[in-house]
Amino acid sequence: MFILTRICCEEPFPLSGVRAVATAPNWGKARCEIGWDWSPAPLSDYDLWYVCSGRGELRLGDRVYSLRKGACFLLHPQDRPQAVQNPDDRLTVVFIHFRLEPVLPEGEEPLPERAVYLKETYEFEWLLHRMLDCLYQPRQWGKDEFDGLMKLALLALLRASRDRTEASPSRKEESAVRRVVQYIRENAGQRLTREELARQAALSPEYLSRVFKASVGVSLKEYITQARLERAVVLLAETSMNVSQVSDSVGYSSVFQFSKQFKRRYGVPPSSFMRGAFQAQPHS
Repeated sequence: MFILTRICCEEPFPLSGVRAVATAPNWGKARCEIGWDWSPAPLSDYDLWYVCSGRGELRLGDRVYSLRKGACFLLHPQDRPQAVQNPDDRLTVVFIHFRLEPVLPEGEEPLPERAVYLKETYEFEWLLHRMLDCLYQPRQWGKDEFDGLMKLALLALLRASRDRTEASPSRKEESAVRRVVQYIRENAGQRLTREELARQAALSPEYLSRVFKASVGVSLKEYITQARLERAVVLLAETSMNVSQVSDSVGYSSVFQFSKQFKRRYGVPPSSFMRGAFQAQPHS
């Protein structure tokens, strides 16, 4: 039995083995009232607390955080937050209390920091509103949907917190990289050049090479090869095309070079993936 893709050596997502469960009825979106200040008793669960608009301050322990659009806090059990708002620019916030099952061992954290300031807020706010919709109008599989959405939100915060300490492309550059990735995937059989891809991205070839590697983690050349070979696997496994036909279809001028790169990536020759190469095994 062969594995079609390489195992990625990245660290596992911290919440891959737990489930997020909403804590009723502590969720909602509210514009904070005139005279509002927030000083709850020690929390008994997690609180995802997000600022949609307005300004203020939040104190947690000996740290003071600025409140503004895009400020998001993952408050932990036993935290004692204290917050005030600017009376001339009142806060609108989303708050969603939840617990994790099973409880994380002491010392393990779902996020490295309590506060994350998001630069791009549209998609994150969509996740929050989708979660609230699940909670306001319970429906079939709603608990599973909430769990998935909460994990997507926490994943977005985890990435954003790490982007602060790592050089990351701007939104414009990320959009350009997405166009290039899509173009490569849709044209895997073409002999693509860096100059052609740069035109798609509206960037210089040299600059595209730098931002592409920073965003995707591999060079343009490596990604094109990866896209070709992944398309080749599908053609070999799901069509009647032979190795030579597949090699030509994914842009190789030499079957030998195609077979060499295929075996280097997957550990077996292309013929191993041809339709009919796998025989059903009886259950023991």
